[in-house]
Amino acid sequence: MFGIKSKLNIEHITPDLYVTYLVKYIYQNFFLQSRDNHQSLFIIGCQRSGTSLINRVFARDLNVRVYRESSRLSSNDPSPIAKNKLRLNSFNEMKATLDKDKAPIIVFKPLVETQNTLEILDFFPEAKALWMYRHYKDVVNSLLKKFSVNVGIRNLKSIVENNQENWYSEKVPENIRRVVIQHFSEQMSPYDAAALFWFVRNQLFYELQLDSNPRALMCRYEDLVTQPDQVMHCIYEFIGAQYNDKNSWEVHSNSVKKGHLVQLSPVIEQLCDDLLRKLENTYNNQNVLQRKPVEMLHQ
Repeated sequence: MFGIKSKLNIEHITPDLYVTYLVKYIYQNFFLQSRDNHQSLFIIGCQRSGTSLINRVFARDLNVRVYRESSRLSSNDPSPIAKNKLRLNSFNEMKATLDKDKAPIIVFKPLVETQNTLEILDFFPEAKALWMYRHYKDVVNSLLKKFSVNVGIRNLKSIVENNQENWYSEKVPENIRRVVIQHFSEQMSPYDAAALFWFVRNQLFYELQLDSNPRALMCRYEDLVTQPDQVMHCIYEFIGAQYNDKNSWEVHSNSVKKGHLVQLSPVIEQLCDDLLRKLENTYNNQNVLQRKPVEMLHQ
């Protein structure tokens, strides 16, 4: 089972997913014909924003090949501090891997390469980007539960020191770095630190001018888990494919507002709230979604 796990890119094995992915592996490798072009989508944004969830939705589609963060696309990551290999291989190596894939749709989520989104889009002219975002308090809650309590402080310290060897401080624009320096302290609240890191990663959306890039689409976590079929229909339409409503059956909204008890300092909360409102306004203005304005959470 675990040898197949590696081949199928299964991150968390459950019996139903094992059967689904096994069928999919057989279908894609023995029934599909080789192709010259793929519809490619790469998922970017801030960690703990629903990227694993949307990967699982895509993974149930027989016509989609999903590469998780640690995969053959990142097999040459030389970083000695990474528990898993996360940094993407060279673009030429990635292309050689993807060219062998028979699936008509390729989905991968290089979250640690979010700062390099424009370079990825330039190299893969047919690819599109999906920016996942989620309320900062829920991200803070999830981030500190998933990783160490000081993960935000560690990441921010690297940004302050302008350490270009770490993905979380690589290519951080100077104006964002100045904001971090203004608020950073190694003794700061871990919640404030994680929220400020949420600010850094999501501000990149505007620094990279993805709000005006027709090859980038936003996805709001809260809508994905409450209206999964509507959201996935829009995403599939964005990449020029047809969505199967049966793919989202495991999606639920249990994680929405789990961070409502997170306490932040007024200045950090205001900083994040201003950016969240900007993200919400941009999201609401995306004509492709054809939706009514969303309500702000935790008001």
